[in-house]
Amino acid sequence: MIHHIDCMPTDVSAEALGVSWNGESPEVLVDKLIDASPHPSTCHLAVIGGSHVVTVETPDGRFREEISCHAQEAEDSRWPLPDSITRENYLLQTNVAVLSEEDFARAAEEISNGDDDWLIASFPGAGEHHLTALTAEFLEDVWEWFSHHLYPEELTIVSTRSIYKP
Repeated sequence: MIHHIDCMPTDVSAEALGVSWNGESPEVLVDKLIDASPHPSTCHLAVIGGSHVVTVETPDGRFREEISCHAQEAEDSRWPLPDSITRENYLLQTNVAVLSEEDFARAAEEISNGDDDWLIASFPGAGEHHLTALTAEFLEDVWEWFSHHLYPEELTIVSTRSIYKP
């Protein structure tokens, strides 16, 4: 299901994306909570102004990843968005694809038709398919989540894969 957000996205360029960890949660536009019961852990997926925040909560504490154009303002951040980074109990891998108009439209349709496991938000703006899409799952004591950030004016899709072991 796509959530149509009636605001302009604040993240409008793939090149401006960065990542930050364990900062304050920004204003959430749409979200989804995934419970890993019986494991005492949850994963909160949130769309923020065209980007995302993922927060994992456990009895031992909280881990938060933000991928956005504002992430670079945080104390613990990396900008520009790295291709890959490993930290304690955490891995982030990113892929930036610049596509033809036809390939972008095809990929955007596939992403927007994601199943119910995906949190998908669309934003108004120039061109079709201003989308942010997120999904997560908990398997074998590890959280894994994926995201797609679509930039129609640039015909660019930024995809991420994150793994966190609480």
